[in-house]
Amino acid sequence: MPWEIEHDASALHVRIEIPMNGEWEALMDEVQSSLKPLPKAIYLPARLSDASRTDADMLKILWQSLTDLGIPILSPR
Repeated sequence: MPWEIEHDASALHVRIEIPMNGEWEALMDEVQSSLKPLPKAIYLPARLSDASRTDADMLKILWQSLTDLGIPILSPR
């Protein structure tokens, strides 16, 4: 799997490797199911090196959906 979600206290760490090869829907579903209780922060990359247009667009959609919920997004450690 080219992605991973890890809970760390009250934060959520989302790791993504490209190419995602059709894994975005599964990642988005898992992120949504991991939002209860609502994390205080999410660690998520802002960009993916050498990402395809689709991967870059899907990352933007994920960022926007989390931003709309008011969850702070931080750079991965």
